[in-house]
Amino acid sequence: MTSLTVTEPVSRLDRFLHQQYPAVSTNCWRRALRAGEVLLDGCRAAKGTALSVGQTVSFAVDLPARLAPEKPQPDALSELDILYQDENLLALNKSAGCHSHPLTGSETGTLANQLICKFPELSGVGEFGPLQPGLLNRLDYATSGIILVARNNAAWSDIRQQFEQHLIRKEYVAEVDGRFLAATVIDKDLTHDCRDRRRMVVAPPAESCRGLYPAQTEIFPIAYDAVKDISLVRLVMYSGVMHQLRVHLAEAGYPVSGDSLYGGKSIAHAGEQESEVVSDTVFHLHCLQLTLADGRVIEAPPPEWYSVPAM
Repeated sequence: MTSLTVTEPVSRLDRFLHQQYPAVSTNCWRRALRAGEVLLDGCRAAKGTALSVGQTVSFAVDLPARLAPEKPQPDALSELDILYQDENLLALNKSAGCHSHPLTGSETGTLANQLICKFPELSGVGEFGPLQPGLLNRLDYATSGIILVARNNAAWSDIRQQFEQHLIRKEYVAEVDGRFLAATVIDKDLTHDCRDRRRMVVAPPAESCRGLYPAQTEIFPIAYDAVKDISLVRLVMYSGVMHQLRVHLAEAGYPVSGDSLYGGKSIAHAGEQESEVVSDTVFHLHCLQLTLADGRVIEAPPPEWYSVPAM
C-alpha cells in the first residue's frame, strides 16, 4: 500500500488525490473512491470529505498507474496550422468542430492527436495529464483559434503562471444574436450549473456550485447585419473561466449565434433553408489574438464567417 499523510487542511479528498497525482483526473479518483480502492484512516470515505492535518490516505501502490489514462494515439488526419514556433512554445490555430484533446487513450481526431504525431517529444510535458501533451489552454469543440503548447516543463510552468495571474490578454471575435449597440464590461462571477453539468451560470442569482469563479469580459461592437439580425463583436478577457464568454454574452441578452446551450439561434449554412435544423455544436466564436506577459503578440487569421458588412 501507498500511504500519504495530510500536512495541511484540504477541502476535499478527491482534490487532494489529484494534487498528488495530476496525471490522474479528479473523476478517476472519484470512481476509485466509490469502489473503495482509496481509504482514509483505514476506512472508506466520500469524494468530498474535508481532510485534516495528520490524516492518512492509503491505496494500492499500482492504483495511480491503473487510473492514469493512456497517451494520445498519433493521428495525422490533417496538417497542423502552426502560427508561432520557437524552442519553448508553439501556437496552433484550432479549427471549429475539433476537440482540443481526447478523453481516452483510444480516441482520435483531436488537436492533441495531431500534435503528438508531429511532436512526439511533447509526451509528458505539462501537468494536465498525458492526454493533453504540453497544452497550456483549451478551446471548446465549436470554438476556433489560438491554442498554446509548451515544448518543455519549464515553459509550461512559466506560461501557466501567466494565465493563472491573469497576465495574458485574450481577444476573441464572435457573432451574436441581436443588435449590440455600445461597449460594455461584464464583471460577474460564474459557477457550475447544479442542474446541468454541461453549463456554467452567473452567481448570484444562481447558488454557488463546486466553487465560485471571478470573471470579467469586455465587449465591443464591430458591425450589425440587419438582414440576419446578428452583430459582430470583439471580446477581451484576462481571466479564463469555463464558457466565460458564452455565458456573459447570453447574460447580456446577446447569445453567440448557434450556441443552443446558452440560447443562441441556429445558424443556417450556405444552401440550407432557415427552417432546417443545424447542429447544436456549430457556433461562431474565435480566439483571434493572445498577448503574453513579455509583450509577444500571437495572432490567428480571422475565421471564414468574419465579415464586416458595408455601412
